[in-house]
Amino acid sequence: MLIVGIPELDRISFDPHLLRRHELTVTSVRRQNKCVDTAIELIASGRVNVDPIITHRFPLGESQRAFDLVARYNDGVIKAIIELASSGAGD
Repeated sequence: MLIVGIPELDRISFDPHLLRRHELTVTSVRRQNKCVDTAIELIASGRVNVDPIITHRFPLGESQRAFDLVARYNDGVIKAIIELASSGAGD
């Protein structure tokens, strides 16, 4: 789990059993100035290939199914992508 930025609250509570059961690591990132645009640019330009970690793709109408799959770690999911439109030829 990644906490990005500076939370408005002084304290945040987590269920330690949930963290343990899902083997989550909590990491805080204080700043990420301008890195999101750079990451999107790198992926869009093809300089970074994210295909190996995308294991599932869903149309927008199946968003809940995608979230459920990821939340339950079913079907060998690593990353599930929700696509707004088909990326096939002729679109």
